[in-house]
Amino acid sequence: MKHSNITSLVLFILLTLSTSLSAGASDYLNDIVRANAYYAEKQYAESAQVYESLIKEGTKNGYIHYNLGNAYIRMGKTGPAILNYIHAQEWIPRNENLAANLKFAIQQTRDKIEPPPPGTLNVLFFWVNDFNINELVYFAIAINFIFWITLILWMKFPVLKVTRNALLCVLLLSFVSIGVKIKNESDFKLGVVLAEHVDVKSGRAVDAITLFQLHEGALVTVTDRHHDWLEVHLNDEQKGWVPQKSLGT
Repeated sequence: MKHSNITSLVLFILLTLSTSLSAGASDYLNDIVRANAYYAEKQYAESAQVYESLIKEGTKNGYIHYNLGNAYIRMGKTGPAILNYIHAQEWIPRNENLAANLKFAIQQTRDKIEPPPPGTLNVLFFWVNDFNINELVYFAIAINFIFWITLILWMKFPVLKVTRNALLCVLLLSFVSIGVKIKNESDFKLGVVLAEHVDVKSGRAVDAITLFQLHEGALVTVTDRHHDWLEVHLNDEQKGWVPQKSLGT
């Protein structure tokens, strides 16, 4: 009798989870359809609101950010548009339409600041920029699996020695690529000015000297954070502090 009760409980839990997951997936798809419909009807503010809600719920999808960026650019909000295009590039870095739209959005800004040039690591490991972190991890897992299969076969077929060595090199390179990607994402943080304009200060205070001014949509590199202030960097000569609320990261 006890075993029967336990079995019934397990079946009930599994059924409940399955129903919840199905309902969640259905709601997600309905929101996507609704946002796309709003966009098609040129109701860009409503479309952006739905996409924003999906992102706040934890959705990590490059196309969601891309569509949201498109909605914002239609609304004339270049700052949020560029910010979402930048986020979209983290997930769909090879998308040509995304690259074109980002370039177009930057040209609509007053400052017209292009993304900073790649660093030394990015030049040496140039392929890393064309893949997101998940793709690099999945590739490493696949190569690792193939390598161990080849290693086992090599013990019986010595002719596979060259293949084994080549796979080992690719495997090590894939691990290094993941490390480079993680380092780039931790050390290199882009920010986008969301305010109409912001004064870049010499220190973390409103009454500090204003060094220069940036306008909505300007791209900056965030190099430090201190309470409600962010240190931003354009080049070796132009850097300073801005209020955190004026910037999107």
